[in-house]
Amino acid sequence: MLFFGHIGISAFFGLFLYLSPLIVGISSILPDFVDKGLLLAGLSPYTRLVAHNLFFGPALSAIVYLATKRKAVAIAVLFGTYMHLIEDIRTPLPWLWPLVTYDLVPVTGIKIVVDLFEIFTETIGLSLLVSLFVFKKNLIDAREKIIVVVKDFYDKRLVKKI
Repeated sequence: MLFFGHIGISAFFGLFLYLSPLIVGISSILPDFVDKGLLLAGLSPYTRLVAHNLFFGPALSAIVYLATKRKAVAIAVLFGTYMHLIEDIRTPLPWLWPLVTYDLVPVTGIKIVVDLFEIFTETIGLSLLVSLFVFKKNLIDAREKIIVVVKDFYDKRLVKKI
């Protein structure tokens, strides 16, 4: 997944979880900025290592929380970084690095592969991103209505069971 796919899809789902779409969107591209930045700086021969694992999100969230003392911001950062991992799941990831070593193939430069999946996710991501800016109020209202419907559904099921 590329830039708009990561930002748009993550920010959209973040909004429905009462998280800041801006913070979720920015944090959803941080793993690529970190790992690709290390590659371009000559500090790592891999495009997915330091920030593409299960430990980067919690570490970054802890730093953000210590700096801001705002739990909602730290949770949004964690959600964004984990959404990035979910969105990159179709390619191998070093999930438990540095606890586990992986046979990763070193790369000599950044290569962007554009296939049907990338075109699809970029289109969806950009569409969701635009809809967040244009229809944010309507999306928030829809979120509230969905919550009421789901709550009513579960309340009725609980009453039937009792």
